[in-house]
Amino acid sequence: MAEEISLEEFKRAYREIRAEEEKRGFLIHLAVYVLVNVMLIVINFLYSPDAIWFFYPLIGWGIGITAHYLNAVHWIEKILKEREAKAEYRARELKKV
Repeated sequence: MAEEISLEEFKRAYREIRAEEEKRGFLIHLAVYVLVNVMLIVINFLYSPDAIWFFYPLIGWGIGITAHYLNAVHWIEKILKEREAKAEYRARELKKV
């Protein structure tokens, strides 16, 4: 027979799983960012070395990847705890009805 787990144990395990998934998603995004931007730099220097333009997508996408890092790695624990609190509040409200 399976051993029962507490709600706190479940929530902690869920947060860990979500944090791992978010971190993995960020790392994939980062790898694609690096590969694509290296390719753009090479294309820029091979085909139009007189007009340096590669830094525009580098900076633009860099802003997006920074936001992804902040949400997926840096603030993920706080975000998940806030979602849990909202869900708990809603569950308590529904229980009253």
